[in-house]
Amino acid sequence: MNMNPKFANRLTRNQDKRQTQNEIIKDKKMSAITNTNQIVDQMKQYWIFTTTSGQFYFGYPSEVDNIHNKQFPLMIMNPPTMTLKAEKYNNNVVDMQSNWTFTIYANVPSTYNVTDDLKILDLWDTMENDCLRWLELWWRHFEAIGNDLVMTSPMQITRIKESSNDRLLGLKCTLGFNFFRYCNIDRI
Repeated sequence: MNMNPKFANRLTRNQDKRQTQNEIIKDKKMSAITNTNQIVDQMKQYWIFTTTSGQFYFGYPSEVDNIHNKQFPLMIMNPPTMTLKAEKYNNNVVDMQSNWTFTIYANVPSTYNVTDDLKILDLWDTMENDCLRWLELWWRHFEAIGNDLVMTSPMQITRIKESSNDRLLGLKCTLGFNFFRYCNIDRI
């Protein structure tokens, strides 16, 4: 049976592409990430380590009012939006595109003068420094164990004042990154 030359060329290109992707995965010891929980667990660990007394919560900002006995700085990590990007499954490894939003809260109004704008700027700068230190440590953790995280959008930081019922100072941050995820699929 003779194969159409265009189809044969496309088939060869696809095989070459798969081979190249598999080589990249092997060469870079790509992802041991099997669940999003692994990412979130490390986010929590490094937030608590970075801030020494901070608290981490995985959920939504609207839930912050229900958290009693808050320890500041408090990071509320929203569930991410994920997009699976793969032409085909290659050894059960897929490219995951993720977008993350989190909010860092600190400083109830009783701890600062709400009309002192310079003091408020200083408090926001402190929160931002904690955030950037956390991001660097967390990112380096994944690089050290051989996982490539590729930032797909710049980190956006919005300073917020008097948020939630407690009128907290905060930072709302968003970032996007891709990672390779191993999908544990039993083959039949």
